[in-house]
Amino acid sequence: MTATTPNLPNLWGRGQLLAFSGLDGHTDHDRPFVLHTGAALGELLLRLPATAEINFQGLPALETNLLLGDCFEATGPGGRLAFAFADHHTLAGEMPQGVTLVAGGAPVTSEPAIVAAGMGLKVFACVRGTRWCLLAAEDEAQVAGRVDAALAADLDRLVAERSRYVREFQVPAGLDSGDERLLRKAVSVMKVNTEAPCGRIGRRWTTPDRWPHRHMWLWDSAFHGIGLSYVDPDLGKEAVLAMLEQVQPDGMLPHMVLPKDPPSKITQPPVLAWSVLRLLQATEDHAWAAECMPYLMRYLDWMRLNRDRNGNGLPEWFIEGEPLCRCGECGLDNSPRFDAATLLDATDFSSLLASDYGCLAQIARQVGKQGIAEPCEAYTDRIRTAVNELLWSEAAGLYMDRDFEGHLSEVKAVTGFFPLFAGIPSAERAERLRQHLHDPRTFAAPVPIPSVSLDCGRYSKDMWRGPAWINTNYVVCSGLRRYGFNEEADRLKEQTIAEVRRWYETEGCVFEYYDSLGVTSPKDLDRKQRLISGKGMAPISDYHWTAALTAAWLME
Repeated sequence: MTATTPNLPNLWGRGQLLAFSGLDGHTDHDRPFVLHTGAALGELLLRLPATAEINFQGLPALETNLLLGDCFEATGPGGRLAFAFADHHTLAGEMPQGVTLVAGGAPVTSEPAIVAAGMGLKVFACVRGTRWCLLAAEDEAQVAGRVDAALAADLDRLVAERSRYVREFQVPAGLDSGDERLLRKAVSVMKVNTEAPCGRIGRRWTTPDRWPHRHMWLWDSAFHGIGLSYVDPDLGKEAVLAMLEQVQPDGMLPHMVLPKDPPSKITQPPVLAWSVLRLLQATEDHAWAAECMPYLMRYLDWMRLNRDRNGNGLPEWFIEGEPLCRCGECGLDNSPRFDAATLLDATDFSSLLASDYGCLAQIARQVGKQGIAEPCEAYTDRIRTAVNELLWSEAAGLYMDRDFEGHLSEVKAVTGFFPLFAGIPSAERAERLRQHLHDPRTFAAPVPIPSVSLDCGRYSKDMWRGPAWINTNYVVCSGLRRYGFNEEADRLKEQTIAEVRRWYETEGCVFEYYDSLGVTSPKDLDRKQRLISGKGMAPISDYHWTAALTAAWLME
């Protein structure tokens, strides 16, 4: 089966996400069953509903043929190790003769045994002959029949069914084998991070990662939609509308939505109109775009009316009291831009709000709503004017945040390029921005674009304090093309894809962010001082927007 499709993902490495996808059926957000791959071939790390280690002792030498987010196959002269999700709570597998399955530190026997428990679920393991299974259930009364079914399942059929979405995905001509494998890996990550309808979310939706950010997030959903416009536009339309349908009665759109619990109290960057426009261009589904428009209007108007405290036409992010996450609303949680914990007229907020109003105007014109387009274009123009008047630093040659006393920030950040995306700079200022991408003192890092300049003084390898991110690179790349800087845009795209591919081929995963110095593995980077404090988590692996935007670039 696997030999019929060339260049399938087949690299084992610690941190690859494993779960049943909402593309294949029901998923249960309240009772999750999620694993990661461990470092050794066959080692599994149970993440939800509780933690446990599962491994295979005595494995012979095997060659991995296939590793996706919901199925795996490795073969050799000594037999086969394989598994696939039969449903959202059942993982069915096979192992070579003579191998011992160990779960939670104890050998697994022919009688189902509990290996972990949490979130109202118990996880059971069972082995009979060369067949094995892991399954999650609410109580032991449900287990016996499900174990029998899992151990008797046609594993070849399950692997074929789970892998079909990736195997049958149409890869564009001209990609080399490595880029094709990376693209199929990205599609697999996009699949595994898709959930079925649940609670207040009435359609299929996407999450940044099934563990730990397992809910629906605002700007993540928009970036997922950009990638899905190339990979699966119908799913993209559902995912973006699922987020838009969470607009509150007053127009506020929460940054994080849980299917059944109350949503968050802060918002996130306005990029959903951009995503809707891209999906409209891909599908020409005017009825769907018209359905999105009222949500977009209410949400953008809420931002304009509720996040401009000083009334100068430029919005400010909400600032939190947590020193390691001053601005979750911005999305650049721990950026040194916010170290002083003061309100700032923000370059990124202003640029993205101007852009999204402009995108909404384009959508309105395409669906015949001229009366909506005109005020949106007027808002875009006002924000553009204010950004140029108040946020440009002639000394730095960059757009900078501004406090309420009129002082520009000293932190040069990747967000200083965002005005390109919104068509704000003059040709002369755009050229000044372009020069920074060639300046090794500021932003010409080995892996572009560092989230703050190399000479910032607060640069580090901690999340938004230095590492390069695929979503900000994609925004800047789009801005560069808008100004005709195609050489720089091509270089940024190629260098970013090369870095994502390099670490996929090394570690088996696509990551949340990357070392802009090109030295440290993404899994070893800092994340909100976890290396200093010994708390927190490593950068997230098999991260959805990295996969989605990598796929978009490769499909382009």
